[in-house]
Amino acid sequence: MRESNPGIGNASKAPAEASEWLVVGVGSPAGSDDAIGLDLVRGLAREAAFAARCVLLESADALLVASYLLEWQRPAVFVDAADMRLAPGQYRFFPDSAASLTLKASSVSTHGLGLADGLDLARALGYDRPVRIFGVQPFDLSPKQGLTDEMSARFPSLLAALKEACFRLPQ
Repeated sequence: MRESNPGIGNASKAPAEASEWLVVGVGSPAGSDDAIGLDLVRGLAREAAFAARCVLLESADALLVASYLLEWQRPAVFVDAADMRLAPGQYRFFPDSAASLTLKASSVSTHGLGLADGLDLARALGYDRPVRIFGVQPFDLSPKQGLTDEMSARFPSLLAALKEACFRLPQ
């Protein structure tokens, strides 16, 4: 597991810049489309309004997710590949209260226990901040580096949707 904060300076004041929300990319770079959360958050971090709030959790398991939530004590948006029974390349943006239904039952996870398990553990240990999930339905999770061509083609529209979702977060 590597954690990084790809900060890119704060040029202009934007509504998202004042937000307390962290945007957390979760995934594995060795699982094809499982890297979509990491890649989207890297893309978001290229914008000054988001850079200081972007964090990557590569190959993180449920225990690490829970541990970081407890340490950060800030609201968070998790961006991850998830089997939500959608068409590949589609996304959903939802509160973590729906994660058990959406993620736990059919989650794609190369992280041991899934993201929903990490959220449940953090909640049980007293984490009481809001959490949202930006889940993307993968095309392929084969063990290989890089997104599929299909996911790469969807990347610009997914990044635009993630930005829009972040701008609508409550302050």
